[in-house]
Amino acid sequence: MDRILKKIKKGEKIVILGIGNRLKGDDAVGSIIAEKLKGEIKNKNILVIDAENKPENYIGIIKKFSPSLILIIDTMDIGSFPGDFRIFKVEEIKDTTISTHNFSLPILKNLIGDIEIYILGIQPEEIKLNEKISLPLLQSIEKILILLLDVCSVKEKN
Repeated sequence: MDRILKKIKKGEKIVILGIGNRLKGDDAVGSIIAEKLKGEIKNKNILVIDAENKPENYIGIIKKFSPSLILIIDTMDIGSFPGDFRIFKVEEIKDTTISTHNFSLPILKNLIGDIEIYILGIQPEEIKLNEKISLPLLQSIEKILILLLDVCSVKEKN
């Protein structure tokens, strides 16, 4: 998060890309967080995208915005307890796809270019066909929103 904070302080452009399928319970979390952030973040150098389960549809928008960093928010198996979340550099991810969306990180990097990509991965409790989010992930949504809103509201000190 320090790297992201430094870029925001410098006034660099950042994309926050929420990914999630709202019909699969906990899998919706990235999409929900992005939707809530869109209404709250007023920094013109931060573009928040709720990509739902189609992040590839936003590659053109991301390229046009020309960010120096992309933060992807998605549920993924991080081998931890439900609701736990961690930030990874894209190079740290062993599997080449994100969550259940089968979107290839190497393809994303090739299409977008030389941009730093981080993933805020959130451990789901279960991903199944329903619209209910588990309690641990509801709590994580609130924690992540507080954290990101705090980080994204930081202004450069003169």
